[in-house]
Amino acid sequence: MEGLLNKVRQNDYIVLDGASGLVFVNPEPDIREEYEKRDADDEKAIIRLESIRDLPAETLDGKAIRMGANIGLLSDMALVKKYGADHVGLYRTEFPFLLRNAFPTEEEQTFLYEKMVKSAEGRRVTIRTFDVGGDKFLSYLDYPREDNPFLGWRSIRVSLELEDEFSTQIRAILRASAHGRVNILFPMITSVEEIRKVSTLLEKGKKELDARGIAYDRNIQSGIMIEVPSAVFILERLLEYVDFISIGTNDLIQYLLAVDRNNKKVATRYNALHPSVIGTTREIVDKCRKNHKFVSICGEAAANLDNLLLYTGMGADAVSMNPSSIPLAKQFVRSIRRSDAKNALETVGEMADATEIARFLAEFRSKLL
Repeated sequence: MEGLLNKVRQNDYIVLDGASGLVFVNPEPDIREEYEKRDADDEKAIIRLESIRDLPAETLDGKAIRMGANIGLLSDMALVKKYGADHVGLYRTEFPFLLRNAFPTEEEQTFLYEKMVKSAEGRRVTIRTFDVGGDKFLSYLDYPREDNPFLGWRSIRVSLELEDEFSTQIRAILRASAHGRVNILFPMITSVEEIRKVSTLLEKGKKELDARGIAYDRNIQSGIMIEVPSAVFILERLLEYVDFISIGTNDLIQYLLAVDRNNKKVATRYNALHPSVIGTTREIVDKCRKNHKFVSICGEAAANLDNLLLYTGMGADAVSMNPSSIPLAKQFVRSIRRSDAKNALETVGEMADATEIARFLAEFRSKLL
């Protein structure tokens, strides 16, 4: 918020309303009391939702949707358990890389991933290979100067150029798979050439561990994130090389709409309910279902109940989001019918703009609940 730091002093009392985007500095007593009441109500709502923490997210007519948590640190596993996630839909491995002054060794990574998998207590953990560049930079890596870093040297492009470091991480993830249920996920795949290279390195890693007599899950599931529009058009060819798909909504929406979600001048245009976003997401889910591939929708779009209604209608196998968003999302899924969600999806498919869609979905949900 522009100018905020000029108006705030040490020991000021601040209310930050993350839902509306408002900040109150030294508010009047009635405003302060209102937000304290809201805070207490939120805590009561969380306590009420604890009754369904360990229940499945299943619609009234029997459609089950797995609820995954997106995490970045080992300590986040406590939140996975607290909020009732049935799996880790995305473990972002780049954070340990960002905290170091050099690439962690295979032993260091294996130790960390093993601890993560063991602490999951039987839950499946999807480990994504490091996704740097864009807005996440390693201090010990020499980056080119880029005018558009989100369109440049990032994610799988970095990994494939740093083949030794990438192979080290693959071996570490494979080794961790001997200690629990592990998926390996590769981000920002845009071509068959890339997934072929990745598949070759994965097989190479398995052979290297075999030669060293080190155990790993020989049936480990591998998948890719669909985050770039070009991948949607060649998805059925990509599916030949993988076991599952994770739709990375954060980047997919950004690339589809040419909107930088971190740029406040255009951030309001970043909208998961844009007809092209809904249509593209549905196309991905349809292709995965046709080819009998597991598909998860990952990102904060999945935590929005309007979007979740549509994803349920599409027939997504799983959604994955911030752990604290899971209880409300689970409660919502358990209170609706898949048939109603499909009807809403069909109606929305005929609409032309996001405002019309949002208005319809708000009314539709109010009638359901």
